Amino acid sequence: MGSFPFALSSARRKASGVAFTPFWIRTIHSRMLSLVKHSRPRNAFARESQYVILFGFGLVLALMIALAVIGLTRMEAINRRMEVIAQERNVKTELVTNLRTLARERALTVLAISLMDDPFERDVALLRFRELAADFIKARDELRAMNLSPFETATLDESARLTRASTQMIEEVVDLIGDGRMAQAQQLLVNQAIPMQNRVFAQFNEMLDIQRQSTREAVEGAARAYTYAYQMMVLLGLMAVALGTGVAFLVVRRTTRTDNALFREKERAEVTLHSIGDAVITTDADGNVDHLNEVASELTGWRMEEARGLPLRSIFNLVYEATHEPVQDPASRCLHEGSVLTQGAGCLLIGRDGNEFAVEESVAPIRDHEGRIIGVVVVFRDVTKSRSMAQQMSWQATHDPLTGLANRREFESRLTELVEGARQHAQRHVLLYIDLDQFKVVNDTCGHVAGDELLRQLAALLQVKVRENDTVARLGGDEFGVLLAHCSVDRGREVAENLRRLITDFRFVWEDKTFEVGASIGLVAISQATDSVAGILSAADAACYVAKDQGRNRVWVHQPDNAEVIQRHGEMQWVSRISKAFEEDRFRLHYQNIRSIQVRSEDPIYCEILLRMVDETGLLIPPMAFIPAAERYSLMPAIDRWVVRSMFQWIAKQTEMADERRLYAINLSGQSLGDDSFVAFVVEQFEKSGISPQLICFEITETAAIANLARAISFMSVLKGMGCRFSLDDFGSGMSSFAYLKNLPVDSIKIDGAFVRDIITDEVDLAMVEAINRIGQVMGIQTVAEFVENDIILAKLKELGVDYAQGYGIHEPECLPGHES
Repeated sequence: MGSFPFALSSARRKASGVAFTPFWIRTIHSRMLSLVKHSRPRNAFARESQYVILFGFGLVLALMIALAVIGLTRMEAINRRMEVIAQERNVKTELVTNLRTLARERALTVLAISLMDDPFERDVALLRFRELAADFIKARDELRAMNLSPFETATLDESARLTRASTQMIEEVVDLIGDGRMAQAQQLLVNQAIPMQNRVFAQFNEMLDIQRQSTREAVEGAARAYTYAYQMMVLLGLMAVALGTGVAFLVVRRTTRTDNALFREKERAEVTLHSIGDAVITTDADGNVDHLNEVASELTGWRMEEARGLPLRSIFNLVYEATHEPVQDPASRCLHEGSVLTQGAGCLLIGRDGNEFAVEESVAPIRDHEGRIIGVVVVFRDVTKSRSMAQQMSWQATHDPLTGLANRREFESRLTELVEGARQHAQRHVLLYIDLDQFKVVNDTCGHVAGDELLRQLAALLQVKVRENDTVARLGGDEFGVLLAHCSVDRGREVAENLRRLITDFRFVWEDKTFEVGASIGLVAISQATDSVAGILSAADAACYVAKDQGRNRVWVHQPDNAEVIQRHGEMQWVSRISKAFEEDRFRLHYQNIRSIQVRSEDPIYCEILLRMVDETGLLIPPMAFIPAAERYSLMPAIDRWVVRSMFQWIAKQTEMADERRLYAINLSGQSLGDDSFVAFVVEQFEKSGISPQLICFEITETAAIANLARAISFMSVLKGMGCRFSLDDFGSGMSSFAYLKNLPVDSIKIDGAFVRDIITDEVDLAMVEAINRIGQVMGIQTVAEFVENDIILAKLKELGVDYAQGYGIHEPECLPGHES
C-alpha cells in the first residue's frame, strides 16, 4: 500500500488521457500524491535545504578566498613599498654623505696646501682639489635629479648657495697660496673659508637628518598598513567563522524542519488515505486484489480479507447501463496499455449482493522507482443520485412540468429535424397548432388551479391519440403543437379533426361545474419548399388565427395565397415595425382643430391629437395602417403611454399654451382602460409635467367603454376629479349607446362620421345625428360632429344645434411643432 501513490503519480504524468479525467478523480489522485512527497529522497523541501546549505558554504569559501587574497595583496604591497623606500633613501643618503665627504676633503686639501713648502706638492694638491670639485658637482647633480621633497629641495638649494660662497673663498685662498702669500692665505682660510665650509657641512647633516626622518615615517606608514591588513584579515576571518556558524545552525535547523515536515506530511497522507470518501482498490502486477478501503468494500460487498488475492474482475463487476453487457476488465487493460483509463457515464457496478450502483471510475498503473508497472489502482465513486438527477434535469429541460409533454424548446428542435429531413430527402410532414377556445372561462370562473388540471387532462387525451413517433408539445398557455411525421395533408386534416372533436366532446368537471371547450387548429404542411422553422411556426400561428376568426372550433389548412392568412402575416409584420419604431423614436404627433359651430365666448380652443408613424424611408404612415395590428397584439397600452407622455411634455414647454381655455383631446384605447396601472401612469405624468388637467380631454370609443364599463367609469372618475374632460368617440356605432350613455361621466360625445358624411342626402343619417344631438342637449353633454367635409354639412349641423365640427372641411391635420418628420 505504501508504494502505490508514487506509482500513481508517475502514471498520471505518463498518461496521455489524464486531461479528460473527471475532476473528482483528479482530486483523489492529488490527495494520494501527498504520499509520494515523503517517499522521494529529493523532494522539493529537501532540495530547497540543499540549495541553502550550498549557498552558505559558498559564501564561507568566498570569504576565505577573499581573506587570503587581501592578506597576500596587502603584504606584497607593503614589501614593495618598503623596498622602494629603502632603495631611494639609501641612494639619497649615499649621495649626501659623498657631498659632505667631498666638501670636507676639499677643505682639508686647501688647508694642507697652505702648510706645504714644496711647490711640486702644492701643484699635486691643487690638482687633487680640482678633481674633488668635479666629483662634488657630479654627486650634487645626481642628488638633484632624484625625487626630492620640497623641503629637501630647499635644503639642497641652500647648501648649493653656501657651497658657492665657500668655493669662492677657497679659490681666493688657493690664489693667495699661488702668489706666495701664505700668511694671508692661512688667515682667510681660518677666519672665513673654514667657518663657511662648516655651514655647508651643517646643511648636509640636515639633509641626512631629513632622510632619516623620511625613513622613520615610511617605516611607520608600512607598520600602519600592516596593522590595517592584519585587522582586515582578522575581521574577515571572524566573518567567515560567523557565517560558517550560521550555516551550520541553518543546516541543523533546516534538517530539523525537513524531518518535522516529512513527519507531518506522512501523518497527513495517512489520514487522507483513511478519510477518502471514494472507493479505492489496488492490485498487484497480475491484476489480483491486494487492498480495498471501506467504501470499496461497501459498494462491492467484499471484505478485504475475502477479496485479497482474487482477480479484480471477480469483485469489481462492471456492466453497461443500457445493455447490462460486461465491461472489459479494466485492470487487464491498464496493465497492458500502461496508461490511465477513465470510464465515463453509462456503467453500473453489480455488487456481491446483486445491488446496482451507477459509478464513475479511473484506473491508473502503479509504478516503482524505476518506472516498472507493479500493479494498478482503481478509484471509483457511487454517482447513482447525481446521474438520476442529471437525467431528471435533462427531462425537465425538454418537457413541460405541468403536462409532461415536450416543451416549446424541444418541439422546435424536433421541428427543425423534420424541416431538414423534408429538404434533404423530399419528405412530407404536418404541423398542427392548437389553441383552446373558452379556456379563459375556466380560469376566470374556477381559478388557475382548475385551468392547470384541465390542461393536464387534455394533454393526456392528446398524447394517446397520436402515433408513438409523433410529437405533442405544450407551446405555452393554452396552446399545443403536434408534429405528424411522414404524414400527408389529407391525413393530417383527419388527425386534426379527430383531435378537435376529442377536445369538443370532452367535459371538464370542477367541483359542481361542468365546462365545454373547443379548439381552433391551424394546419401547415412541411415539405421540401419549407424555408425555415420560424416561417412555418408563423404560418401555423396565422392559420390558427384564421380558424379563430372564422368562428372558432375548426381546422384551417394554411394556404399561402389565402387573403385571411395574408392579412394575418401583414399584422405580424406590423408588430415588428411598431417595435422598431419605438426603438428608433419614429412616432410623431399631429393635431386637427375642432371648430365651435355655435360660437360662444366660453367655448375652448379645441383640437384633437393624432398619431402618425414615420416608416423606414421617411414616409408618414396613417394610424389605421398599424393600429389594428397594435390592438390585436396588445401594443396599444405602450402606444397610449408614449402619446400621453410626449403630449404632456410638449404642453409643458409651450408657455404660451398655458391658457386654460385651450383643450387637447387625446385618444385612449380599450386596452389602456383595462390596464389597472394606466390611471396611475397618467396621474404621475401630470405630476412630472406640472400641466393643468383642465387642458386635457381624453377620448374613449363607445365600444371600448361599453366592453370595460366598470373600469371605464372608475378610470374616468379619478381623472375627472382632477379636472380632466372626457369625450365618447364614434358615438352611435354601438347597439346600446343610449342605454349606457347615462352611466358614463362624459363631457361630450362625438357623432360617428358614418352618419355625418351623408346627412344632406340620407334622411336616416340626418335623423340619427338629430337624435344624438338632442339626447346630448337634454343630458347637458356637448356634441362634436366628425367627418365634416364641406360648408353645406357645416351649415346643416349648425341648423341642428350641434356644438362642434371636425373634419377636413374644417382643418386638415398638421404636424405638432417640434414633431416634424
